[in-house]
Amino acid sequence: MNKQQIIDFWIIFFKDLLISTFKNIFIFGVAGFSFGLLSSYLFNIQVLDIAEWNIWLETAILTIVCGGYLGLGILHGWIACCLHLLEKKMREALSGLQELLDWLTREVIGRFPKFQKNIPKHELAQKYDQVGNELRQKLKQRGGLSGFFVGLMFGVILKVLRFFFLDDVVDELHRKEKEEITSADIEHAVRRVGTEVMIAPITDSIFLFQIANIVIGLVLFALPFGLLWLI
Repeated sequence: MNKQQIIDFWIIFFKDLLISTFKNIFIFGVAGFSFGLLSSYLFNIQVLDIAEWNIWLETAILTIVCGGYLGLGILHGWIACCLHLLEKKMREALSGLQELLDWLTREVIGRFPKFQKNIPKHELAQKYDQVGNELRQKLKQRGGLSGFFVGLMFGVILKVLRFFFLDDVVDELHRKEKEEITSADIEHAVRRVGTEVMIAPITDSIFLFQIANIVIGLVLFALPFGLLWLI
């Protein structure tokens, strides 16, 4: 990717992220609310109708349980929404992150007359920040009304990739026996580092959090049934 293609990719990515976030919050919220209503209905016919307690006691219990179910349904729905969006967008961003790291590496190294292995890391960091800020400003200008959000999120991405560049990519280039660094050497170094190394542990953790959210939700929804059946 060239600079313009990178800008286009991230503009589309962040705009889609904003739209997807609001859309999925609504969908998952409605799903959680509906599940809460269904659980309240089942609790009423499976527990309270069978118990045949005082009408005022049943009404009080149903009100409390219904409020809890609706609140829990929406809460767990939104948690599931956040985890789903995070995993989905991180996988979508993978190719863009790889291309961005590749372009940043080429651009930073290209700003030195001749890339030497003894260049201090703080000089590389300064060049990286300079290149990154230039790109971030371009994105903010193209982002329109969402420019602030785009600039903020892209700034976070640049900070994460900064560690990859300084600690992994540059070290990989320093291992080269020859003094002059070629375009092929840069590409090889970036591919060896790979952003998948960064993404994989995060997506694995998200999957575990999603399983935990489902299990905890089911336990909490089953709790009123279990307590009153025991009584």
